[in-house]
Amino acid sequence: MSTLSIVDRLIGPERAARVIQPLVRELMTDDLLPETVAYRIVCEGVLAGDPWWLAEPGQGWALRSDVTEPAPALLVIVRRDTDQLTVEDPYGQRLQIPLCALAAYELEQWCWMRPDDDPHHTP
Repeated sequence: MSTLSIVDRLIGPERAARVIQPLVRELMTDDLLPETVAYRIVCEGVLAGDPWWLAEPGQGWALRSDVTEPAPALLVIVRRDTDQLTVEDPYGQRLQIPLCALAAYELEQWCWMRPDDDPHHTP
């Protein structure tokens, strides 16, 4: 199953679009890329499961089956600061890891905040 399908399955296609569109706009603004190029880059990154494009607080990342090094089986992202993450392991221990460490993991869970749960949402 492709990562885009996983993202669609985890949060739904409408929310997936709400994740992808800001990334496309950011590339267009920051890197002065045409929309079609920015969209292709973002979609390729999402399809590849690249944590740079996907990693967000509230997600659970499971250790890939082909990884033989000792590592927590699941990491939940608590906070992201560009290329650094605060994660929580299955025992509730919080760790600081570089974003690139998620290469040993794959996106498995995504807790999407409902609009009425968002403290910035005004009805």
